[in-house]
Amino acid sequence: MTRVVLTAAILAALFAGCTYSLVPNERTDPGIDASDTGADVPDALDVAPAEVAGDVAADGTPDVPIDAPDVPDLPLWTGLQGSGLPLQRIAGIASQMDTKAPPNADRDFEYAQYAPYPGFRMRNGHRWEDVEKQKGVWTFDGASGSVDGAKAGGSKVLMGLDYAPEWARDGEDMGTVHIDDFAEYAGAMAGHFCDSVKEYEAWNEPNIGSRFWQPAADPAKYADLVAASYTAIKAACPDAQVAFGALSSYDDVDLADTWGFLRRALQARPGLCDAFDVLSLHPYTWFQFDSPEHDEWIAYGTTRPSQSAMVQIARDMLAAAGCAQKPIWFTEVGWPSYELSEAQVARYAARSLLLTARDGVDAWCWYTFWDNEPTTTGIRPHENYFGMFGWKGPDGTVRRAKPAWHAVTAALDVLGAYRFARDLGPALGLPNDVYALAFTDDAGRIALALWDGREQPDVTEDGDTPGGPDTTFALDLPLPSCATGLVLRDQDGAALPTPAAGPSTHVVLTTTVQYLEITCGGD
Repeated sequence: MTRVVLTAAILAALFAGCTYSLVPNERTDPGIDASDTGADVPDALDVAPAEVAGDVAADGTPDVPIDAPDVPDLPLWTGLQGSGLPLQRIAGIASQMDTKAPPNADRDFEYAQYAPYPGFRMRNGHRWEDVEKQKGVWTFDGASGSVDGAKAGGSKVLMGLDYAPEWARDGEDMGTVHIDDFAEYAGAMAGHFCDSVKEYEAWNEPNIGSRFWQPAADPAKYADLVAASYTAIKAACPDAQVAFGALSSYDDVDLADTWGFLRRALQARPGLCDAFDVLSLHPYTWFQFDSPEHDEWIAYGTTRPSQSAMVQIARDMLAAAGCAQKPIWFTEVGWPSYELSEAQVARYAARSLLLTARDGVDAWCWYTFWDNEPTTTGIRPHENYFGMFGWKGPDGTVRRAKPAWHAVTAALDVLGAYRFARDLGPALGLPNDVYALAFTDDAGRIALALWDGREQPDVTEDGDTPGGPDTTFALDLPLPSCATGLVLRDQDGAALPTPAAGPSTHVVLTTTVQYLEITCGGD
């Protein structure tokens, strides 16, 4: 994670030499053609309508019976099929837990929170100096605490391989790391932990030369480091996945050239596509303040891209290099509850996770689990406020879940087993940044995530678009012909009054996510 202080020098760089232009992310769904009514309907949805009286959801919430007409489904619902990973396998935390072997109460508490969600990903940096402080002297206990702690609750470890001890670099600067030595370290870690750890990420934010790759970011050298590490890791653990990047959404070469470091690395090393499995990104929105949906045109070639726009920028770069199909992971994403309220951060967290699934990104790791001490001195000390749980207190005993944790775990409670199926917005004619995302599970059940994401309106070359903090959208939603009942839930998973139902239903969308579960046939 990095912190930015906006200086006159940065502002000057912002408006000079910027290369990427962007408009708000208009949504398209190649799986929907509004003129096509002949698509096949999966068996789970091809069910004769039925009257249901007294059906009760698992939590005791009564379904409202729907007398659905026996008519063909609209293109909105035809061929609805989940793809990608279940939401529960996408979500995770970019933790700062202690990696060492001795017992650690904070780490035990953290893993206990993940335990209800098997496969929940814990991404953490494992410092090289903790396992090989002297060349050739290995102490794997320096990393085994966090790995062993994951096993009991079924969590997944994404192991960050971070930085260089003094003996493995020339002088003080991390960017002088010896590539061969780093590759040996990467291979040794993969060999030792292969039974438990299958995901490895080389370095953290190497595009921030002022902090993580001094004296200056070096895309070509970093590409060489990843390629050498890839070879060593695959030799030691053939089924491991190796991630290139962990890139901050800005770098100190050009603040507004999103993922410019990636483009320069791919150009410098044309064979790089064959030397990593996954691209890992940190899609922090502008100064960790803008909402996940916000796009802003500032000047020609200068924009503030949304989370989805940042994904598209990265995919375009991968495609240009010949590796368009590489998966993408978000290994850090988040907003601090410093200038933003905790309620705002909770809304952003839920919406960010759902958009991640919509955009086909395979991992979403929130930075981070605990707040640090709530200092308010100095220039924007927001680094201390990113936690899903508040500060532990001066004696380390406070255990307070922040609203963002409740919002994310509610998304997993409702949709954890579901896969993203379709953005219904284009077929419904919804305004940009108003969302009706359909998810299905392996049994063919349907649930929607609904919200109005125009909280921070987009800005185009022609000016502001509609929206604002109190934005709402009245959605009239045609229901699938199989529908026999509805349950509406709030962002925290609590049941809301069920909307009136029939061939369609009416829901008022706000900036807070709502979930609509649709009972189909005999579900």
